[in-house]
Amino acid sequence: MMYPTHYACSSCQEKFQFQFRDAMYYVGPVPAVRQVGFDDLLSVNLRPGWCKDCACLCVVEDILPVRAFEDAYGAARSGRQVDYPALTFYSDTSEAVKEVRDYLRWRMARIHPARALCCGRSRYQLMDLAQPILKHDGCEYGFIEPWYQVSGYNGPGPGVGRPANIRLFDAKGILIGQLTWRKDDERMWDIEPLQYPPLIVDD
Repeated sequence: MMYPTHYACSSCQEKFQFQFRDAMYYVGPVPAVRQVGFDDLLSVNLRPGWCKDCACLCVVEDILPVRAFEDAYGAARSGRQVDYPALTFYSDTSEAVKEVRDYLRWRMARIHPARALCCGRSRYQLMDLAQPILKHDGCEYGFIEPWYQVSGYNGPGPGVGRPANIRLFDAKGILIGQLTWRKDDERMWDIEPLQYPPLIVDD
């Protein structure tokens, strides 16, 4: 399924943008300080959501039960293609097995439920459902619905000509930084530290 570019109110057309659309887990053996290796990263599977604490459009971790990861690992080992937790269509069998095994190890250690990655909390409503069930509070009649825009890009990829600024999370879904500059010759990313913003509670 194609990921929405943004969301908008069906009545007043107010637009709601994602703060970011890509994220990575750091699963390395030592704390991430200034750099992380390519092999210590896993892409975060994401779904669009609405954070009830931040009142904003966000991305939410897409974490299926352990059984789904076990089934994917078995499929990869038998040479079949997998589309969750990783896309293996362009990987050979050994690469696919390693990647899915890394995800399985991560999932078996993960206890906390899926987080809204704007703040790290779990009070959210998923937005990729069949019915537009989120009413726009600022409009009398509107619902917040997905919009799609297709565009092309031909370039060196993120982190080369300019900082990638891809959000980086630990294995528990806690924000620890962002990937900035990619160093292919060293198979490393430079990172910049980040933390979740504090929750502001109205008196």
